[in-house]
Amino acid sequence: EVILLGIRKFALHRFLFLSADAAWMAPVTDALLFVIAGLGLLLLRWILPRRIPLPPTLLFAALASFTLLLMYDPLSKPAAALLSLGIAVQATRMAGRRSDGFMRLVRRTTPALAALVLITGLGVRALIGMDRRRSGAAAAESRGAPNVLLIVLDTVRAWSLGLYGYYRPTSPELGRWMSDGTRFQTALSTAPWTLPSHASMFTGRFPFELSAGWLSPLDGKFPTLAEVLSARGYAAAGFVANTTYCSYESGLARGFGHFEDYPVSIPQMLFSSSLGKVLAGSRFTRRKLLRVTAEDIDNRVLAWLNQRPSDRPFFVFLNYLDTHNPYQPPPPYDTLFSDSTTASVVDSIREDTPARRWSPEELRAAVGEYDESLAYLDAQLGRLFAELKRRGLWDNTVVIVTSDHGEEFGEHRVFFHGNSLYRPALEVPLLVRFPGHVPAGLVVRTPVSLRDMAATVMDLSGGAAGQFPGRSLARFWNGTVSDSAPSADTLLMELGYSPRLPRATPIARGPMKSVVLNGHRLIRNGDGQLELYDFLRDTMELTDLARDSSYQAVLNQSFKALEAMTPIPPVMRARPPGKP
Repeated sequence: EVILLGIRKFALHRFLFLSADAAWMAPVTDALLFVIAGLGLLLLRWILPRRIPLPPTLLFAALASFTLLLMYDPLSKPAAALLSLGIAVQATRMAGRRSDGFMRLVRRTTPALAALVLITGLGVRALIGMDRRRSGAAAAESRGAPNVLLIVLDTVRAWSLGLYGYYRPTSPELGRWMSDGTRFQTALSTAPWTLPSHASMFTGRFPFELSAGWLSPLDGKFPTLAEVLSARGYAAAGFVANTTYCSYESGLARGFGHFEDYPVSIPQMLFSSSLGKVLAGSRFTRRKLLRVTAEDIDNRVLAWLNQRPSDRPFFVFLNYLDTHNPYQPPPPYDTLFSDSTTASVVDSIREDTPARRWSPEELRAAVGEYDESLAYLDAQLGRLFAELKRRGLWDNTVVIVTSDHGEEFGEHRVFFHGNSLYRPALEVPLLVRFPGHVPAGLVVRTPVSLRDMAATVMDLSGGAAGQFPGRSLARFWNGTVSDSAPSADTLLMELGYSPRLPRATPIARGPMKSVVLNGHRLIRNGDGQLELYDFLRDTMELTDLARDSSYQAVLNQSFKALEAMTPIPPVMRARPPGKP
């Protein structure tokens, strides 16, 4: 199994969505599962009469074959089970003909295999330890530079935060601790899902310029924020809860001297094995069991701060996942906006549920638990900020709070995220605090892009903002740009085709692109269909202006801007501008 994982990782260059510890976790888990099966056989032998045969070779050969066949994705589980049984029958016949030699082989190879697993485990842990202790030498350029804390609240849309006008008190701590900073009223992610959005923030590049995709990591073509800050002498550390698309496999760990993603735990061990995954249930269940909470992230970063190099500023990146489905706010937050019966309703919702199957009860329950998850996350942020202040780090730290993308709850009949380019999936919070350098209480209403994140961090930390594409957001308070003037920026958003979405669902539209220009927003769907909205007045994007002849000039101008910025695949040219 480990060999097949290695082929998938290093020969086929595919994501494993597994911890590096899977190299020893998978065989250990398989061994434990096989021991349980063996104990079951012993129990049956004790219960059943001796005349009833119980072939252990058949059972273990079937389990071993099933474990490997599960790794071939196109093969269904029933087909894998049937084929495994056939292989086991043949293996049993072969072993029976040479029973003495077979047993000698088992006795001789088992200790060697156990030793190999032990050596592999020790080697992997040593490599991980060496990687996490890696740290660049202090550079003179970093002396006197401020600390930088970049907080990404995975799957938080601005529309659901109290400090952005939401009717529920979901963000009192953020409002209190970040009140002496600047709030960007309309910040837009470059993509409606995790990896390309983070990659864009880290490199200042648009998604079409990057390799980051559903099945491919961010490569080393462009420098990352962590790499540049580390070269300046920063102690860079990352702590992520989204181990699917923010782990070491994603390419986002590049440049960090310390990076924590997958914990070593019993659930992680179970899910490292293909057989364990099947026994554990659906991907939905796995996400619930593997959840890394905001409290976990806070504890990890505070522990690291205790041992960080005290003579160097730090760059810390935090990724929280508490508001990603499946929503599971802990007590007492789980009844803050709903009752105890809500959880069973939300548990019935799956990520790939088509919009038409959602009932009003499910929608209310999902929104309630999402808001409760937000309230819990907000409380944990308040705890972290209070501890930073107690340690004397709060006022000398550039604190940036944002999200990688939003979430959709039925707007345009779309749910969750990664399915469309409508505003609920793209409009995210953006708060910047650095006393004496960032104005207190300023609200910037001009739409901005998270692509500018890298340049902004470099600017506020005393580096050269020009090291990254994009422009520093400090332009809104240093006199370079007036917030009252219309935005001169062309804001680009993209969505690549997701191989995980069933083609039959109404949300699988193929690659999509969108541009905001001169107060209007153009969306070009994967089939070439165009949508045009008044970005300033039609916040919910209810009125499509693409078919209104009086907006043809705006439509053409927006399409030309989109075409100039990014190549449009031939499949998206099916309907030219003016013929939606």
